[in-house]
Amino acid sequence: MNRPILSFILFLSVIISANSQNVDLQKLDAYFEKAAKDWGVPGLSVGIVKDGEIVFSKGYGVLEAGKPEKPDGNTLYAIASNSKAFTSSIIAMLVQEGKLNWDDKVQKYLPYFELYDPFVSREMTIKDLLCHNSGLGTFSGDVIWYKSGLTSEEIIQRIKYLPNQFNFRDGYGYSNLMYITAGEVIKTVTGKTWGQNLQERILTPLKMERTIFSLPRLVEKGNFATPHAFVEEKNFPIQYEDWEEVGALGGIISSVNDIGKWMIFNMNHGIDGNDTLLTSPSINMLWKMHNPFLVDQTKSNESKTHFRGYGLGWSLADFHGRLRVSHTGGYDGMISAVTMIPDEKLGVVVLSNGMNPPNSAITNSVLNAFLGLEE
Repeated sequence: MNRPILSFILFLSVIISANSQNVDLQKLDAYFEKAAKDWGVPGLSVGIVKDGEIVFSKGYGVLEAGKPEKPDGNTLYAIASNSKAFTSSIIAMLVQEGKLNWDDKVQKYLPYFELYDPFVSREMTIKDLLCHNSGLGTFSGDVIWYKSGLTSEEIIQRIKYLPNQFNFRDGYGYSNLMYITAGEVIKTVTGKTWGQNLQERILTPLKMERTIFSLPRLVEKGNFATPHAFVEEKNFPIQYEDWEEVGALGGIISSVNDIGKWMIFNMNHGIDGNDTLLTSPSINMLWKMHNPFLVDQTKSNESKTHFRGYGLGWSLADFHGRLRVSHTGGYDGMISAVTMIPDEKLGVVVLSNGMNPPNSAITNSVLNAFLGLEE
């Protein structure tokens, strides 16, 4: 084969390769709008991150049913349990600073902390607080904190009355109470509230300027979505609930643009510009599977998933041969989803103000498009 023909073939292969990386954002945009209408959600916002940049950010529907104002990339929504990764990251920073260790016993910092068994109470570590292996059942004891008006310490003092559902470190029970406890450990170690640590250690450095954790600041910020209940196939506006006291489990209110910055930071392995806020050992600890889930290896699945589990503040799985780091969040009248494929520097966040959003469908459509998978 002569050189001109060879050169042309090489040139053509580069063009084909480059084109395969292009994603039709207009097609995705049209799909997002259709999905929001088809699923009957009042409104939602979608943000996509690729290679360290926010490449897509847009809102759909309305901020509140019956009113014309529309959401956008800066619209605020409660992200609920997507706050947990922020809490585990603050703990990691304190470990980096030598102020605590992952294997420190919780009672070292909170002597009043007790669970259903004296042995478990003594052996529960900081790391255990963050991976849902305490033995308590999923959502066990949520009635203690939800709309209770109790302080974090008062909530924690009541945990001992809850029965266990499985043995310590021998199962998975999603526990908001353990994250309230982690927030109180942060407060004890630093002398500052969880929210103050969040602001100083993450929000300010990452310039997440619209993200808040205090409900009274919502009106000050403006451009916020209203939560909705879904009753008899209709969306009804409801009030925000104040979760600041229990913020460590889910108190953050943010936008897709700000969460985009958070995803970029995480996929840059804890480095923000010239500052390393989370070291490699910290990222590896947060993204290590501390609590594995059973996956049926005898059957295939659409995501080609072979492992699933929980790290520290993050859900972990493989997705078509790549690590998938994600979390969801549920708040009164709002649902959130954050998903990253770190190997591809790809992330997608969907924030919605209704209880029946197509968050998973939108997330998977983005991943399929950018990874060149079938729709």
